[in-house]
Amino acid sequence: MPQFEGTSVITLQPYDTNIPYQFEFTVCSASTANDGAIPSGHTLSSVTVTAHRIDGTAVPTLIAHSSYTGFIETIWLSYPTSAGTVGGRYHLQILPTISDGTTTYTKEFNFNRIVLKDL
Repeated sequence: MPQFEGTSVITLQPYDTNIPYQFEFTVCSASTANDGAIPSGHTLSSVTVTAHRIDGTAVPTLIAHSSYTGFIETIWLSYPTSAGTVGGRYHLQILPTISDGTTTYTKEFNFNRIVLKDL
C-alpha cells in the first residue's frame, strides 16, 4: 500500500520522458499529534529516490531526476525502452533525511503504484 494519500496508479507508456509527479511529506500539527508523515518541528535536508522492479532490482533509468522544495518532492519519471527498462509493475523508494536541528535521521516511504505498459 502506498504511503501517500490522494494518489492513483501511475501508468507510463514506452518513450514517455520527464513526466512530473509530486509527493508531499505532511508535517504533524503538534509534537503530540500523529497526523503527518514528518514530526512537528522537523525539516527535510535531502531526499533520495530509487525505482525498483517488483523483484527488488533497482532501475535507475526509470527516474529522469528529482528535487525537493520545502516538503514537496518532485520526481520526473521516464520509460526509456531503449535503456533496457521493461514493462511491468514498479515502486519508488523515497528516503528523506529529516532533522530537528539536533538529530538527523532517514525515514523510508514507498510508492507501489507504477505500471509500465504499452497502451
